[in-house]
Amino acid sequence: MDIIEVSSSNPVSVQKYSTTSLESFLKQKGEPKEYEIINNDQKHLSSPAWTKFGFPAKRVGDDAYQRIDGFASCFNCKSAYSYQSDGSGSTKHLLRYICSKASLSTSVSAVNIVEGPIDKFTQPKTASSSIKLSIQDNPGLKDTLQIIVDMCQKYRCPIDIDDVLVSATTISTNVAKLAHDYRSLIKPILIRQAECGALTVCPDLWTDNYQKINYLGLTIYFVD
Repeated sequence: MDIIEVSSSNPVSVQKYSTTSLESFLKQKGEPKEYEIINNDQKHLSSPAWTKFGFPAKRVGDDAYQRIDGFASCFNCKSAYSYQSDGSGSTKHLLRYICSKASLSTSVSAVNIVEGPIDKFTQPKTASSSIKLSIQDNPGLKDTLQIIVDMCQKYRCPIDIDDVLVSATTISTNVAKLAHDYRSLIKPILIRQAECGALTVCPDLWTDNYQKINYLGLTIYFVD
């Protein structure tokens, strides 16, 4: 297949394209194809993005295709992206791209690789740290993992766990805020019950088994 470089005076570069229209053209069936993706034939390719991307091109003759400036396209799914063709373009956005077809095949391969029950993977992690054995039964952890699984299925892309899990500082701040909000909600209820003489307070002194800290808890009974 011949490759004809595009110049500014070339009719192909004059025709206006968008990423959406190019993707549609590249997915068209039929032989010979009116639009094709050609390789980046530069001698020294510094970016690995060009193993997945090439340049969209239009057929201008028998087995001859002319590159369309300003775009790069995925060989696999035909998605088109803007790209500066004068050599000043960055491939960072191309490297971040996750091909929908490639991610599907990768997910199938991952299922085949991970064999056996999940405890084969969680047991070493639990044994190598101070995590309690009952952590896997924690409903909060299960809800968090389910959210991550649902996000992966919805967007079909890898998710950085650091973007999902928050820091201990954030958690403590939110816990303090929740405690304040619930105190504000229950305070008028307790005052009303106390004024009616329908409130019973039972103190409870207990010690934390891990940090050996003494706590005074109050259990309040009333009928509303």
